[in-house]
Amino acid sequence: MRVLIVNPPWPGKGFGTRSQNRIIKHRSDKFLQYPIYLAYSAAQLKEAGHEVSYIDSVIQDYDLSRTICEAVKTAPEVIFMETTTPSIVADYENLTRLKEATNASVVVGGPHATYFHRSVLEECQAIDVVIRHEFDTKISAVVSNMGDLDGIPGITYRKGPDIVDNGDGEYATDLDSIPFPDRETVPWHWYLEAWYSRRPFMNLMTSRGCLYHCSFCLWPQSMYGHKQRFRSVENVISEIRLLVDRYGVKELNIDDGTFTTNRKRVIEFCRRVREEKFDLRWTCNGRVDTIDDEMLSEMKRAGCKMIRLGVESGSQEVLDKIKKGLTLKQIEEGVRMVKRHGIQALGGFMFGFPYDTKKTVEETIQFAKKISPDQVQFSISMCYPGTSLYEYAKENDLLLAKSFNEFDMTHGPVVKTVDMERAELEHILARAYKEYYFRPAFMVQTLFNMADMDEIRRVMRSVKSLVKTIRLHR
Repeated sequence: MRVLIVNPPWPGKGFGTRSQNRIIKHRSDKFLQYPIYLAYSAAQLKEAGHEVSYIDSVIQDYDLSRTICEAVKTAPEVIFMETTTPSIVADYENLTRLKEATNASVVVGGPHATYFHRSVLEECQAIDVVIRHEFDTKISAVVSNMGDLDGIPGITYRKGPDIVDNGDGEYATDLDSIPFPDRETVPWHWYLEAWYSRRPFMNLMTSRGCLYHCSFCLWPQSMYGHKQRFRSVENVISEIRLLVDRYGVKELNIDDGTFTTNRKRVIEFCRRVREEKFDLRWTCNGRVDTIDDEMLSEMKRAGCKMIRLGVESGSQEVLDKIKKGLTLKQIEEGVRMVKRHGIQALGGFMFGFPYDTKKTVEETIQFAKKISPDQVQFSISMCYPGTSLYEYAKENDLLLAKSFNEFDMTHGPVVKTVDMERAELEHILARAYKEYYFRPAFMVQTLFNMADMDEIRRVMRSVKSLVKTIRLHR
């Protein structure tokens, strides 16, 4: 079968990011994360004997007419798209037009389609199949059996006038058996993170799923589950060796939900990286309650440049209510520990939880300044469908958004807070970024960390990106 994987245009301010994002939004620039699960999908489709093409209209600057023109050239029999909540209105139009032009069967995945698996089929007649939860490990079976989908679990599909629900499927457990992402069909060089220092830069995943139960977090609740499934260290090292030998990769982003959960495995990974003498810098996601001095020392020696840490709020009450499972003291000590080992700390903070007040918003901004991570990511809590936070907001009549379009982080909060009007938080991201980054103390801290030309170039590029981000959210 000829399969087209497509990321169609998404109108709105800035550049829309669908794939590979726990926080789905419009960005101010084109530093878009590599859609690794689409690359995994391409690899597994090819392994099953299918012919795969790829279009990313956001990266390639295609409008819908150009997207359709390019899609027709591939003569697809099946079109696959990853959908999201804030893009779903545009997704329906895009898929309808693509189906009309190609007469292909349309298969979708993603968190929105997973949560609303029946209603997306009812609302968009162009969609034929929804793959729920982890889509890449099911897609080749779906495409190979488009004529008879009765025996494939984990999907909801159209069968004549009826909509059939085959129930939830199983998550893949033997991750070593999954072929490496197809970085040729889904071109690796199109995508970069804003904070990269060296190129070639690539994304990597060494596990799936997340042990933790943060109420706002989309992926473990809707896509990949709360049981963390690991690839073997040897399998990960084999992929890195391939990336070094074939592409000359110099920097990696390990995009596991939480890379630092298994201490023994992290240390083994770091020692294997050193044994292989890979000249790499790398970044990962971590939690302050899963790190210690020995682990951080090993990570630094193996080339770890930065750890992204979810802080979320400067209010202990809010942290408890969103089930973060951390204290402010743990966070402060963890950030300090990371920085002490010469590893940069990136702190993630959020505003607009239903439990937020004017006081907790101020506490979050001040706490960010107090612990002073080397980089920050400020976001508005979007309360996506599929999360327990969304269910809480629905049950308590707290949803403000009148359309799913408003979940793209450019329209302000989507839920009521304790004592703030929506307009009061509409520009909170611009304010937070300005207050945080334009501090003399932070500028001195940044100058101290600029150890080489790679880091100097990163900082200069980040300044440009920061200005764009502030303008987007002003």
